Order: sequence, then structure tokens, then C-alpha cells
Amino acid sequence: MFKVVLVDDEVYARQGLRQFTDWNKHGFDIIAEAANGEEALQVIERTKPDLVVTDIRMPVLDGLQLIQAVKERKQAEPSFVIVSGYGDFKYAQQAVKFGVKDFILKPIDEEEMEQTLRALSETITGSRQLRAEHARLLNQPVFDKWVTGALQTALATDMVRALGLKDDGELRYFDVELNDLHSVPDDALSRWKTDIAGAIAGLTGQTEVYIHERQRGIFGFVAARDSLQLRESSWKQFAGLLQQRLGGLVGEKANVMLYGGIAVRGTELVPESYRTAGEAMAHKYGAPGDAPLLFENLEGRPVRHAELDDGIYAGLLESVEEHEPAKALRAIDEIFDRFRTERHAPDAVIRSMSRCVFSVVRIVENMQGDKSGLTTLDPLFALSQSPTTLPGLKDAFIRFIEESSAYIAEVRKQNAKGGIRQIRQYIEAHYDQNMSLKSIAATFYMNPVYLGQLFKKNYGVYFNEFLLHTRIREAKRLLRQTQLRVYEIADKVGFSNADYFVTQFEKVEHKTPSEYRNALCAKK
Repeated sequence: MFKVVLVDDEVYARQGLRQFTDWNKHGFDIIAEAANGEEALQVIERTKPDLVVTDIRMPVLDGLQLIQAVKERKQAEPSFVIVSGYGDFKYAQQAVKFGVKDFILKPIDEEEMEQTLRALSETITGSRQLRAEHARLLNQPVFDKWVTGALQTALATDMVRALGLKDDGELRYFDVELNDLHSVPDDALSRWKTDIAGAIAGLTGQTEVYIHERQRGIFGFVAARDSLQLRESSWKQFAGLLQQRLGGLVGEKANVMLYGGIAVRGTELVPESYRTAGEAMAHKYGAPGDAPLLFENLEGRPVRHAELDDGIYAGLLESVEEHEPAKALRAIDEIFDRFRTERHAPDAVIRSMSRCVFSVVRIVENMQGDKSGLTTLDPLFALSQSPTTLPGLKDAFIRFIEESSAYIAEVRKQNAKGGIRQIRQYIEAHYDQNMSLKSIAATFYMNPVYLGQLFKKNYGVYFNEFLLHTRIREAKRLLRQTQLRVYEIADKVGFSNADYFVTQFEKVEHKTPSEYRNALCAKK
């Protein structure tokens, strides 16, 4: 059964429409009613009817405005029949423009209504069959096989005809690429896909435009030269105008690029156009400007698929470890200038950047840092997996490098604090042994000068002074708790010379070890 919605601001008129005709006899079922155009628009988009029978003059939204809104919003594709008491020619003219199937004047003639429903039944049935045939041919797997050369010739010919193209005409495969979409939600992308199909149809005049979604943000289609509206224009002019229109559709949220394979004749050569469109895309980072990239204008201009040499990254990684932002920016500028001037293909750029990113992550992990602390890492990875302009990629890379450099500096600071605590614990456990700043630095693989500065910064005293006070503190404990002789205590706290021990003890405590012990004994 075909679903029907009745729209009229007079309830009696809707009741009359229900009772006047045997709808079921012709395969129609009235599923809903609406009292004005605005209400009807919501009902139509919710129920997706096959037929809408509407009056013209209604409050809020009249019949013609309703039809126009349904056509523009593209949420449903019903057939329309207007039933009105106004026979003004301008209404009928506008109705024809909107593709209305029939314009019936009130009072309704029963035979005329019967003829209209019989004709509509045949038309809607034919449309359903046509949509089913299109669905069989125009779908992602079949289209993929066609453009890659894996589809049988007969089916390829059927597909071309389903698209409204001539199978012996000049055909060309194009890719529309929407760059820098990481912040654009999927529902917006879905709407853009519909808008792209509409823009293509407007320029080519094709009755059916199938959009082949290669990946998120990349849409492919096939156009025919003899169907172009601008018949006197070249493919280059067509591509330029299409890119301009698509740029206007998406605004500033995405950067639109268009790539065209070679023009071919015959469905069997479409895979060659598809392949060469992919080759044109490889030039996106090396081609100047943002004009459409057509294969014939790029042929013979090689692109580089190899990664950058390791030496190029050395300066950048060093500046990251040294936390030198200005130096890092200069290194990044040089890297991205090379990507552009040496015409690196997108895959080579992504591999080169990934290697650099992994090197930075390895530095973080070697310093016992946590890579999950790098908030820019996942967005950069996601960006590299979707269409991106070179400036967009560079901006994201700069943010990652700046954050990584600051994070590494912080990890180093925390490690230094942890390291100095370990050294202090080592000194407090081995103060009785022969040790010096140089020997401790060697034990912990540190520069002696840096270790001395670190000690002073963290504990307010230099290493030798800290060691002396540690030894004197332990000597005082032994003087209090044992009857060991002074030379024995000197040996136990790390002094090989008892006289030197006495001198150093007196320097710190302003009394000799014996005087310190005697003072304790004198107390009652």
C-alpha cells in the first residue's frame, strides 16, 4: 500500500477527501492528516509518505510553500496532488514548476480523482522499481568494483546508464576532498555529502549523481563531458567552478580540494581515470595554490614517496629535549618547507611525521614519563588519518612539539628531584666510606658540576658540607650512646685521620668531641 497524507485547514474538507474515493482500491492508505503546512511538514518528514494531497490556501504555511520546503529539505520524496477551489493560472504554473503530479479543482469530480489515483499508482510503482534498480547498481561495493576494474562489463554499462550517462561518451572520475575535518561532526558531513551531490548535478545536468565515499572526507564521482551545463567550458573550467561552489557550501569549516583523473571514452576505461585521480592527489602538498589538480597538468612532475633523512630530525629532537621553543619552530619550518619544495606525497609526509612523533614519545618513555600526559598526541594521530592540508598538519604538529618539549622539561625536573633524593639516601647510608663529589657523580652517571649545583639548589648547602654534617651528626650519636674512643668514632664515620676529625668536629660544634662528651656527663 502507498502511504497518503491529507493536508487542508478545513476538517470537513479532509473528511470529504477520505470518503469521496475508495483509496484502498487503488493501493493507497491514508495514514495521517494535517491542518496547515507547518504541521504537514513535520508529519511528512516523520512518516515519509508516497503521496501528499494538499490544499493551497492555508494558514502558517500554504500548499506551495509546503511543497517547496519538502523539496528543499530532502527528508522525504512524496508525490504531490493539489486540490483547491482556486483555479488561478499562476498557482497551476507554480505547481508545475514544483513537479506537482496533478492540480484538481473543487468541487472534485469523482472520475477525475479516480484517473489521477490510477495514474499515480502506476507512476509510484515505476519509481519504486527504478529506485530498486538504482539501489542494486548504485551502492558502495558495486561502485568500488566499477572504478577499480573488477566489475563485469555488462554491469558497468548498466551503471553508467543508471547514472544518466552515455556509455560511449567522455567520462572522468573526480575526488572531492574536504580537509581538516577533525572537529566536524558526522551529521554535518552527511549533509555536506548531499549538498555536494546537488552541486555536481547542478553543473553537470545529470539526473542521478552517485557519491562514492572513499573515506571520511573524500567523495568520488563520475561526470560526463557531454552532460556538462557549461558545454563550451573545458574540464579545467568545470573543476574550478565546482571547487568554488563546494567551498561556498562548507564555508570555513573545511578546505576543499578537487582532483581529476584523465578523461576517457568507454566504461571499461573509467578505472584508469580513477587511478590517475589518485596520482593527482599525491601532488596535494607540492602543488602551489588551491586550484583543482587535474592529472594532465601534473603528468611528468614526480612526487617523492621517500621519508626525510634522519639528520633533518636531529636538530628538532635536540631542541625538544633542550626545551628551546624558538629553535624547534625553526626546525619545523625547515621540515615543512622540504615537504612542499621537494614535492613529498601525503603518505611520505605522514610517515616522516610519525617517525618524528614516535621518537619524541620514546624520549618521554625513556625518561619514565607517561605519554598519556601528552594531550595533543591523539588529536595529531587522528588528524593524520584524515584529509588534512599541509598548514593544518603543521599547526597540529607544532602544538604537539610545544607540549612535548614542556612536558619533557617537567619530567626532567621531577626526575632530578627524585634523583637527588636517591643520592642523599646513598650518602646517608655510606657516609662511613671514602667518597667525594666526583665519585658520587660517577656512581650516578652525572656531571660533578651539575650535581654540586643540584645539591645546593635542593638542600641549601654544597655536597662537601652536607657530607660533613652527616658524619658529625652520626659522631655525636656515637659519643652519646657508646664508650668508643674518639679515634674509633672517627674511623666509623669515615675519617681516616683522627686529628682531622677533631678539627672538623670543633669547626661544626665549636667544641672538641671530648668536650662534647664531658659536657653530657656533667649534666645531672
